[in-house]
Amino acid sequence: MRSRNVRALSLALFLVCCLILTCPVQGAAAPETRLIVDQAGREVVIPATVNRIITTWQPATCMVFAVGGQSKLVAADCASLQSDFLTQVHPRIAGLPKIGCKSRGLNVEQMIACNPDVVILSEGKDSVHIIDQLASMGIPALILVPEDLEKMKAAAFILGDLLGCEDQAGKLIAYYDEKLATLNEHLKDVPSENRPRVYLAGAHGMLSTCSKNMYQHFIIEQAGGINVAEELEGHWNRISAEQLVKWNPDVIVSVVYSPSATPDEIKSSPQLASINAVLDERVYLFPSNLEPWDYPEPRSILGMIWLAKILHPDVFTDLDVLEEANAFHKEFFGKTFTELGGRLDLAAEKTSQEF
Repeated sequence: MRSRNVRALSLALFLVCCLILTCPVQGAAAPETRLIVDQAGREVVIPATVNRIITTWQPATCMVFAVGGQSKLVAADCASLQSDFLTQVHPRIAGLPKIGCKSRGLNVEQMIACNPDVVILSEGKDSVHIIDQLASMGIPALILVPEDLEKMKAAAFILGDLLGCEDQAGKLIAYYDEKLATLNEHLKDVPSENRPRVYLAGAHGMLSTCSKNMYQHFIIEQAGGINVAEELEGHWNRISAEQLVKWNPDVIVSVVYSPSATPDEIKSSPQLASINAVLDERVYLFPSNLEPWDYPEPRSILGMIWLAKILHPDVFTDLDVLEEANAFHKEFFGKTFTELGGRLDLAAEKTSQEF
């Protein structure tokens, strides 16, 4: 509880700083630039009005859509431009220039050619070099790091402020606060010994999992579970089958983009036959068929709601996940989850789309 209060206070102080730094002086001529603080703690000078932006990885693009700024995109990464979901919401995105991809390299020259006002980057070893290259051409870059619940909301605030979409960003943050409060209220009387121990099969197959530093860890905790890999650090960790058997999770959840880790593949593995989750048939595929709900982007709140229902069905008897998904998508993407072709029951399928 204390750590949550500290995170909440940190977010409040961060937002106040952003407001102070971006507030114009009353009575002065409209400034051509302003100062904004990104999630790496950098003070960045940006145009007073931003009309042209580039996103360089899909979660950031999705967040731009959720706060209502998609019309200001002038280029994006390959995964964003190939996304069926984003194309349905805003067909124009399919025709934007590609600037490479986060995993295989970004094309800075193409970014510069698109003449953006601001480029949105993720935190990583290549970011400093890209920032320097862009800065040499007078193009500012902001780093977003939405890797926990408070940072997710802070990222939405930054983008709303950047793009002049403060109202929609405020609605998104309010939605998060409301749903997190609902989850907390339902789970407040569930003791730790009754919280299922969860293993999440990650991006590299059934024997890779999320560390305590990853957004997926916070999804598990917020949904009322205990991450069996909570002592691990870094990004996706590879483990042995022996370690997974030793952890003996009550529930196994596989992300939809994990190779060779469907529920059937996990349950049929002789190495994992003694695990409680397998014996009790509590092995699931994380939604959705459109795109993953475990990414550090706005739809992850639906992943928390879905997982809470999976882990504590008796506590969340009144929770209709499909109804929540439809309402969320209608509010922040203009169409319901069902209208976009969304489905929750993925037990017998696995998408082949690369996210």
